[in-house]
Amino acid sequence: MGSKELLLYNLETIILPLTPTDWENKSWRGFSKEDMVINLKVTPELLSDALLMAGTSFLPIFPALLDPQVADQPPSLTNAINLLRTSDKSVDRCCITFDNDLRERDPKWLDKYRKAKMGLKHTVVTHQDGSINTALWDQLTNDNHEYLGLQLPGELHFYLSNALIGPRILNCFVSLQSVVFPTLDGVTSDEYKRLVTRTLVPVKETTAALIASRLHRGFQFKDIEMRFWFDESSKQTLVHRNMNVNQQADTWGVKDALLKSQKAVGTAPGTLSFALLSLQSKDFPSATISKEKITGLDSKAEVISNALWRLLHLRGYINDQHELTGWGRALATTMKSVGPIAKKYDDIHHIEEAAFLAFELLRFDNLNSRNRHSELIGGPLRGSDEDKANCILIGRTACLLKLRHFNIGYTGPLSKNFLAFHSIIKAVREIDRDLLEAVTASMLMSAQATRDKTDPARYRDLARR
Repeated sequence: MGSKELLLYNLETIILPLTPTDWENKSWRGFSKEDMVINLKVTPELLSDALLMAGTSFLPIFPALLDPQVADQPPSLTNAINLLRTSDKSVDRCCITFDNDLRERDPKWLDKYRKAKMGLKHTVVTHQDGSINTALWDQLTNDNHEYLGLQLPGELHFYLSNALIGPRILNCFVSLQSVVFPTLDGVTSDEYKRLVTRTLVPVKETTAALIASRLHRGFQFKDIEMRFWFDESSKQTLVHRNMNVNQQADTWGVKDALLKSQKAVGTAPGTLSFALLSLQSKDFPSATISKEKITGLDSKAEVISNALWRLLHLRGYINDQHELTGWGRALATTMKSVGPIAKKYDDIHHIEEAAFLAFELLRFDNLNSRNRHSELIGGPLRGSDEDKANCILIGRTACLLKLRHFNIGYTGPLSKNFLAFHSIIKAVREIDRDLLEAVTASMLMSAQATRDKTDPARYRDLARR
């Protein structure tokens, strides 16, 4: 089951629900692609064209179908089929017939349709074993980048299929666009706009540079355009070329033998606390600097530990001598303090992530008691101004943590004040997550870490950690 767009692809059987599922009687009604061809008395090719004209995620609706005098509103698949039947079953002939609608609404629609048809003809398929095939590859035209987009290495798609890397980074390079999507609260505060349009941009450029330097040289000269949901006219360019961030990151290649020498730290390798507290040892920082080409990082402890060190280095918690900076020492002190709590609740990753995000928000000047937004419900109402400031700061800090409470059901309205702040936390969390994924993918793509396509579970486990 799935979207009607699946009917466009060469899949064996697709069932689409006709009516809502009857869970009580354990039944549902649907139909297959073959049924549609028979019942509508069309050919598979005509059905495909009609589906495209009716609109998809990659092709807008045929402009004439938006005219109430031509089709029902909203237009249906049957309307598109009828238009084709009156135009010799040809999309080109439809465009000639309704030339005025195209000129007025979307002059480039026919060109978009042709690109969509070519994209469907040469569909890129990722198989379960990690292999990637392009349909009818021997018939690809020289301008295939116009309809298939800039093609990333199959290796990256394999990491995507195993959740080691998310789609945000890959979408940036395929479309050359980075879209900031709407928040849950829909609040466009000044601090939120400043965060996503200015403060986080250098981090996004660092993330892009980590991946671009491992790709075809053509990607290194392609700028990425940022677009924002709250202002379509506002655009920002990510310029990632000439950033030598991998030179910093590639100094980390610590192996298991050196990791095991830090047993006195008290936490296991692969945690943020270990990455920070181990560098407080006297001779350990200098020992972690790799003087030769890094290869053979194999165990999970090796890969995760080096990825975390690289993240902290690129974010300024560690300097080029692999020593903790002022921010790094402060974060290490915090990690040591929250250690007993993490041990008590057996939840070290969530608690350490919350502490790290708190420092990131402090550095971005967002974790404070300013910008209280009295117009939003859920803020502190009683006490002096100082009391309200303290309450809002405590509440915002609590938004970083995993909630633990008894299951007592609905107890009151949602605080839109804290929901708005959660959107700021989410933006920072996503940007740091993307950076960590880029660091890990960069290690694998440069063969610094062992790549084993026969063990997909290895990558899924790394992603969970």
